[in-house]
Amino acid sequence: MSVRSAESMVINSTGKPPYVLAFEAWDSGSHRAVREAICRHAEMNWHWIVLGAANWRWRLRLSAPSLVSEAKKAGVLAGEWDLVFATSLVPLADLVSLLPPRLAALPRVLYMHENQAEYPASTGEKDHRDVHAVATNIMSMLAADRVLWNSNWNRDSFLAHAETIVRAAKGAVDRSILDQIEDRSEVVWPPVEIPVASDPGVLHKASEAKSRGLTLVAWPHRWEHDKGPEELLAIDAERGERDQLGWVLLGEQFNTIPEAFPALQQQAGERIIHAGRAPRAQYESWLHACDWVLSTARHEFFGVGVVEAMLAGCLPWLPDRLSYPELVPPECMGLSPANPPANIAATQDAIRLHLAQAIAPQAVQKLEKAIEMHLPHARR
Repeated sequence: MSVRSAESMVINSTGKPPYVLAFEAWDSGSHRAVREAICRHAEMNWHWIVLGAANWRWRLRLSAPSLVSEAKKAGVLAGEWDLVFATSLVPLADLVSLLPPRLAALPRVLYMHENQAEYPASTGEKDHRDVHAVATNIMSMLAADRVLWNSNWNRDSFLAHAETIVRAAKGAVDRSILDQIEDRSEVVWPPVEIPVASDPGVLHKASEAKSRGLTLVAWPHRWEHDKGPEELLAIDAERGERDQLGWVLLGEQFNTIPEAFPALQQQAGERIIHAGRAPRAQYESWLHACDWVLSTARHEFFGVGVVEAMLAGCLPWLPDRLSYPELVPPECMGLSPANPPANIAATQDAIRLHLAQAIAPQAVQKLEKAIEMHLPHARR
């Protein structure tokens, strides 16, 4: 699939707008949301070659031939491009090897939505980290002139685990490759659109729930083990009835649902106000209707859903781990319905100010500035 963004307003020193040929091997979820935000707010000309959601491991390993084939069908391989951009499920080294020499010689930027070195096993499972997938990440980073990460946690967790893997190789791998990756790394938050409250049905349901004395808490995650459903169940068992917590469980469900979810539905009963994925307008309206956003995630590289909720006015109920300490001012860690801020409005204002660099127009501008440094003949 080929997708072109709007015409550019940025002009390089040759008098032509910069043209970015971008590759996305997993055009779904947060990957797709970021791509669409870039297309919506970009000043440069972006042309995307994308593949839909499929087995991510195979996409990471073998998507390069498919991406090049799609680019050939779109007629873009003969175009005049200034830079190649790829996201983290694209095997960039393989992609470069298959591109025409003129395109392979262009500057390359890799955006890391996630990394394959930091991913928790399911409860009771042994660590199943795929070392070969980590190696693919490493080769992609070495093939890039610049590696952009969506959080410090994403970068730091990868480098820490990659260090362990290199040590385990007992001299077979040169450790300096990690220094090379660190030197070319930069953190650029992904663009997040500010949610809009536009669904009257959702707002009416929320108003009814609040009239029953419930405090509404959004839980905006996939229904999978790495998002901590067991902790969510335990929180409700301890505090749900006592604190009259009403749950708005947002996020995609899959064929296999962790046992904690049906247990929660039985335990919380009518205090569950919504459960399951919602159309975008309803999703954004639910965020505006909630008082708090809770995360129990054990795996999160940025937290788009949490950021969306806070931009909609939800107060943060976040664990002191992963990327979350980066997303709020220090004084906003440790808040909860049992420990609310003294001044809610001032806290919301401080959080919005802290998150300004993630709001889509500003975030895309920062992304393009990071890219512009590597454009041939770019303005300095």
